[in-house]
Amino acid sequence: MIFNKKKNVIVLVIVSLIIVVLLGENQLTIVKETKLVREVLAQKFPSEAEKRRRIALWVVQHFDVPEPIKEVKVSKIKSYGLFGTGGRAASVIINSNEKYIVDGISVEKNGNVRGGAIYDDRNLKYIHDPNRKKDLFGIKISCWEKE
Repeated sequence: MIFNKKKNVIVLVIVSLIIVVLLGENQLTIVKETKLVREVLAQKFPSEAEKRRRIALWVVQHFDVPEPIKEVKVSKIKSYGLFGTGGRAASVIINSNEKYIVDGISVEKNGNVRGGAIYDDRNLKYIHDPNRKKDLFGIKISCWEKE
């Protein structure tokens, strides 16, 4: 009788260990898959800072300003219409100068600029063939809250 109890306890311990190991492996797999899903989502849906960087790069490559660009302030991307059906747009001010405002820059969900903007052509010159050699090196990018 005592021998059977010890045998049952040993079998129970072994089965318990097997279950714990199997559950642990499943949990580890779930954690790995969750991490992969987060990485994929991060690539598909860039952060607000990444979207602002893309908008600033588009402005730097498409607009010619009389003075060197040192700072680009990008507003929050606003959605128009019901559930964003009217599109999305952002505004930019260059070098904190009121003369260098680009408004209504059409932006896709992922932060890519579609083109099209409102600007004062007396102060800014739009370049139809963008200068791809220009980059954001040495240019400060920040968030701009319109008043």
